[in-house]
This record gives sequence, C-alpha cells and structure tokens, in this order.
Amino acid sequence: MTETMPTVSVVCAWYNRADYIRDTIDSLLAQDYPNFDITVVNDGSPDPRVREILDSYTDPRLRVIHQDNTGFTRAIRRAIVESDGTYIAIQGAGDISLPGRLSAQVRYLEDRPDFAVVGCRYVNQVKGPDGDGERKLARVRTLEPTARDIMRGNPFGHGEVTMRRAAYDAVGGYRVFFENSQDKDLWMRMSVNYRLGIIDETHYQRVIFLADGIASSFEKTLKQIAYSRVADVCHQERLKGERDSVDRFGQLALMRVPKGWRTTWRIVRAVKQVASQRLLAFEDFKITQELFGTFAVIPNLLFYVVYRKVYGVR
Repeated sequence: MTETMPTVSVVCAWYNRADYIRDTIDSLLAQDYPNFDITVVNDGSPDPRVREILDSYTDPRLRVIHQDNTGFTRAIRRAIVESDGTYIAIQGAGDISLPGRLSAQVRYLEDRPDFAVVGCRYVNQVKGPDGDGERKLARVRTLEPTARDIMRGNPFGHGEVTMRRAAYDAVGGYRVFFENSQDKDLWMRMSVNYRLGIIDETHYQRVIFLADGIASSFEKTLKQIAYSRVADVCHQERLKGERDSVDRFGQLALMRVPKGWRTTWRIVRAVKQVASQRLLAFEDFKITQELFGTFAVIPNLLFYVVYRKVYGVR
C-alpha cells in the first residue's frame, strides 16, 4: 500500500533548544501517515546535547545532518535538497505535529491538484518566563489565502505547511537573501501560478519561544519587519512584469524597504511590545535608523516617550 502513496519528506532546521528535541521528533515519528521520512539539519548548535539527542535515534525514517552554522534559510534549503519526497512538510524546531497532520495535508493536496501549499489551524503555546504555558488558537481569516491576504498578515505559521516539491522547485525555493520572512516571500511567489489552502482543522502546535525566538529581541523584530516589507515590494514588482529587487540588487534590496505609514505602524507596534517590558536603549533606535531611516525614528521616539508617560514600564 505504501508504495502507491506519495512520499512526504519532513524537513527541519535545528539550532539549540535541546530540551524540545524529543517533543518534536517523537511527534513526527507518531504520524499515522505510512510513507514519510524526516531530515533534520543541526545548524551548528553550540549546545552539545543537540547532537547527542539527535544521534540517539535509530529509526530509519530519520536522517540527521550536522553542519556549521549557516542560518535558518540555508539550513532548511539543505534539508530539502537532501530529501526527495513528492511533498515537503516543514517542521518548526520545538513545535509538535499532531498524529493526523501529514495524512490530512496529503489528502488535501491529492484531492486538489491546483493547490501547491497547504497549512492547517494551529495552537500557539508560549514558552518563557512571561505567560509560560499559555495556549491560544491562531486566528484564520480565510481558508484560501491570496498574496494580498499574505501581505496584510501572513496566515501561515510556517512550520505547519506542506507543499508540492515540483512547485517549490519551479519558483526556486527559499531565497537566501531573506534572513526572516523567507516563508512569506516563498508563498507569494508560489501564489502567482498555484493556489494556497488551509485545512479547517487543528493539526499543529507552534511554540513561541520567548528566550530565543523573534519575540526575544527588538533587533530580530525589526529585521522581520524589514524583510517582510521587502517581500511586499518584490511581489508588487513581479505583478508589473519586472524582475524583483532581490533578483536585481541582492543584499542591497534592503534599501527598498518602503518609507510609509504601513512600515512605521509595524515599527510602532514593535516599540510598544518592547516598551511594555523594558526601557529602550539608544542602540534600539540606532538599529531602527539603520534599517528604516530617520523617518522611522522620530515618530517612534515620540510614541515611546508618550507610552512611558501614560503607562509606565514594568
């Protein structure tokens, strides 16, 4: 039976988080879909327990690759290159796939040949000193998101997504330019020729790591905003029939971050989040100026002063 069913290659890029390896890997090995393999790239984790725990598994469905640190995008690209399944299932490090995830997503794509990407509903669980253990079902506004929907707010968490390898290869896969928002850029490029879907069932638990995730660092949050806005610009350029800024300018594409209210508002939200937890330092505003220009610093500095005056800082 399994010979006639398409192979799913689950891919995961791992960096530290040794305490959560078994949660993630065991959830994958417990999938009820019969024909899948797992490729995990240990992306130069300095914690020696990562290698030890990953190497302790003997299940033949799991392949572990240890390498020097290259960053998430290059690591996940390597995991995909080293696998060969008809479908590629992304898995977030520390997240949990519920037992029926792969079966549901393969069935969805098999029944809908014009769809190339499928996610599902997922639960966000906080791991960290503030709100540890808090669980909340992620909001889904539409079950068939378009590029416009993704620009307004990416409906995919990333780790819960499965996609067709042929479609991934056709658009060139993840682009190494994107340190953040590499998934958003990929979904929007795929949306030009393929449809995207979300299963109206919960099959995934995403962990929000306050210690080392995006939320842990103001700089990481700002970079995510910058790369996200570059992805928006690139999509708009492609709609005009132009080569996008990443293809044309490479790393200099970061200079194409739009200087407008949408970008400023996203930075304001980031400032509010950080200001509710600690005092912002000069370095925080310096990073803002480097990424977005002086135009973004002035309104955010004013907002920060007013916010501290009204609400104070915990």
